[in-house]
Order: sequence, then structure tokens, then C-alpha cells
Amino acid sequence: MLDSSRRDFMKYSGIAAAVAGVSGMGAVTADDEGDHENGRASAVGSLSFLGHDFLENPPGVYTYGAVRDDGMYAVMGGYYGEGGSFLVDLSDLENPEQAHRIPSANTNRQNDVKFDPRDGLYYRTQEANVEGGEDGFQVIDYGYSEGSVEDPEIIATVETPRTGVHKLEEHPEEPLLYPIDKDGEEPGILIYDVSDPGNPEYLSEFGPDGYCHDLEVDLGRELIHAAYIGGNFVGYVIFDISDPRSPEELSRVDYADLPDYEEIGTPGFESCHQASFDPERDLAVVGDEVGSGIPGGKHIYDIGWDEGSPEEPIHIGFTHSPNANEQGEDEPFFWTTHFHNVVPCENDVTLLVDGGYHEGVWIADISDPTDPTPSQQYQTREDEELIAQLGSGPVVELLDGLHPPFVWSIEYNEARDFVFASDSLTGAYTFEVSPESFEFRTIEEEIRQSYEPTDEIGSEGLELAYHYHADHETVPNTDGAVMDDDALAEIEAIAEEEGVEVEEYEMAHH
Repeated sequence: MLDSSRRDFMKYSGIAAAVAGVSGMGAVTADDEGDHENGRASAVGSLSFLGHDFLENPPGVYTYGAVRDDGMYAVMGGYYGEGGSFLVDLSDLENPEQAHRIPSANTNRQNDVKFDPRDGLYYRTQEANVEGGEDGFQVIDYGYSEGSVEDPEIIATVETPRTGVHKLEEHPEEPLLYPIDKDGEEPGILIYDVSDPGNPEYLSEFGPDGYCHDLEVDLGRELIHAAYIGGNFVGYVIFDISDPRSPEELSRVDYADLPDYEEIGTPGFESCHQASFDPERDLAVVGDEVGSGIPGGKHIYDIGWDEGSPEEPIHIGFTHSPNANEQGEDEPFFWTTHFHNVVPCENDVTLLVDGGYHEGVWIADISDPTDPTPSQQYQTREDEELIAQLGSGPVVELLDGLHPPFVWSIEYNEARDFVFASDSLTGAYTFEVSPESFEFRTIEEEIRQSYEPTDEIGSEGLELAYHYHADHETVPNTDGAVMDDDALAEIEAIAEEEGVEVEEYEMAHH
């Protein structure tokens, strides 16, 4: 997000027959199923809110949120300002609480954080905000040896040679760390031996020349899935890590050979951002992050599910986020997809859960991977009135235009069967995910449930209705219902009956 090197996107040309068969996947019309006034009556997949913590709320924004394997802690990073890293106690999922914060200098940011498989250790990245700022990664001891949850210690600071570490990944079983020292013209994925976490040892680097944005270790298949977002190579790469100290490339999907994003509902291939996998089926899910114009979406690849393989992945499915629309100048990154996980459920249901910036947390049914179908969203607006001035230190102007929901990431935890979400502005969230169908709402129903008390529109609901009318064509959780003049008039009439002084709100918005 908001990284100048990532905004310098290359443009690609070419037409690929491989995507012709999935053009328009994920788009739904009013005739698809049911007789709901907005189209579908329901879709498979639902979210239940569990808990929220605003955390310490220093100036800047929150970044990635990672969950420890046992599900008892999460850690979140900070972007600009002096946020640093935040350990979150999840022992009570309905009441997540900040356990500690380790501030950083405002000369660098912590775009990514990850737990080490060993108890009491996590990593946080460092990228310079200004010339001469710190680049690399740090190792945090919060109970491994020297530190504790209440009194953590930074036990190692590693400087990397290029532009700093934007993302990193740990190996789940070996004492190995894969930091990405982002660069568009060199390999960039580094390998460190962290047997001694206080003294990480550089081993080597690997991958094509290009800016790798994200990678994930697929231990069951002994693979790494990697997303390259810019530079000399853009696309999706699969590596064999049967020897995790010496990854070997198996295949790549080169975006230079594929079409750009040109319309909503049609697959495009730009700015490959995240490459992940289905833990139970031989499928990969690759997300693009396109922050202006037509937004990026989610691609599904067959890597053994049918005719594909890790050596020859086949593109079989695509979807945009539920309310995707062209992003205006004042809507940076609003509708593009971001960090996701695949959640296997009972009854052969598989869900995709995404932290989709202004879409909030949203899910899609990918049980049939050739037809991914968006379902429910959750708008992460808890405690939005507490959001502080975002500016602190070298903060980019784009931050000032952000408003919740603005979800950076989600992670599913299998051990305790929940989803953890990090909203850049409003903090930490926990959810249950269910294969039960979600019943789409009318516009009135969606507005009513957005704020307490839920049996009225109220002044806050009226403000939200004006927001949807002025800034967005559709309303969340309604399967595409539009807040047009007639719909707004109906909401105004209800609010007026409740005693809300509609005229003053109307004048303020016109």
C-alpha cells in the first residue's frame, strides 16, 4: 500500500486464450437465483463478529496482522508514524487486548510482522520512510529467552543491502526466514538461518529478477508460492522447497503475456500482490493489488485439482470484490483486493476470506473454484470516532483521505477456528466464519444494522446513507443494490419520522 515503488506499475500488453473461458466469473445478475429484489436472495458463507480492540492508536496506520499457530496471540505492524509493533492477547476472542507495543522511529515502518514457530519470538520488517532510514528486519523476544510479554526485547536488528524488507515469511518447521529485500532488477528473496535468533545468518538469495511482494510456504506440497508485483518480472512463481535452503523454480505465470484490467468482472493481470493456496485441495489463489482505476481481483489456479500441476498451473476462476468499481482519484486502493486466506469448512464448503481495504472483511464461496461467488461483508467501523490525526513524521498525503473500513489483512487460525483482521484505522478484530448461507439485506436493513440501536436509522445511519449516495454506487451486503436518489429519499423519510432533523444533514451534504 502507498509505496512509491509499487505505484510505478509497468503496463503490459497481449491477449491470453487461457482467460477467455473465465471472463466475467464472479459477476452475478438478478436472474441468477432467488427472487430477492436486488438479485440473489443469499450466498454461501457468513461472518460473525466476535471482538475488537482499538489498540494504542498512535499516529499512522496499522498494517499486517499475523496470528500465532495456537491462536492465543496476534501481532500487528505500523505504517508511518511511530507505531512499531503491537502484540494482541487473544485468550478471550470476544475481548482481544493489546499486550504490548514496541514503538519505532518514524524514519521507518513495519509493513509486515510474523511469528517464529518457536514460542516467544516474532519478526518485524523495516523499510525507510526517508533517505537514510533503517532497512532490514528485527527479531523480538517476548518470552523466548530475555524478554517477556510485558517487557519484550529487540534481540537482533539485521540490515539488508537494498531497499529494505517489505514482506517476510518464516518456515514452519526449519529455523529459516525468507525476508524480501525488494528490488525490481535483482532476485530479492533472501534466506537467513535463524537457529540463533539473536544472530541471524545470511545464506543466499533466489528467484527471478523482479520485485517479489509476497511469498507463502506451502509445507504440505513442499512449495513456495510467490507474487511478483513490479520490475523486470511481474507474475506468479512456484518454487520447489523439498530442500528449503535451496529453492528451485518449477513454473511461472508471466503477466506480460496476459491482458490488463479493462472492466469489472473480467480477469486482468497487473501488480501480482499475494500468492496463497488451498490447504486441502490442489489449488492456488493469487490476488492482484491495483490501487487506481479498475481494481485488482482474485485468480484461482489449478495446480493438481484437475489438469493442472505445480509445473503447469492452469487459470480456472476469477472474482472481483463484492462492490468493486472503478477507483477515482479520491479512492486510492478502495476496491482492490488485498491479503486473503482459504478456509476449508464442513460439508465440502471452501471459503475465501479477504481483508479488502474499503470493502472491509469479505468472503466468497470457492467450493466450485471455477465460479467463485462473493457473499457477506463486515464493515470494520468500531470506535471510528477515536481515530486520531493520521499525520506524524513523513506521512504521505494519501493517508489523509482514508476512512474506515480500511482492512489491511486477515488471517484464519485453524487451531481455534477464527479469523483475525487488521483494520488500518480501527485496529484488531476477531470473527467466526461459517459455511451457512448469508441472507442479503435491503438497503434499509443494511443501514439499520450498521449502528446501535439497530431498530432505527438515526443520525449516524443517515450520514452513512449520504456517504453511500455520494461516494459509492452500491451498498454492502445487498447484492449490488444502488443508493440512488429514490433509495436515499426513502432513508431520509424514515429518519425524519424518527425525529432526525433531515434538513441540516441534507444541507451539509449538498
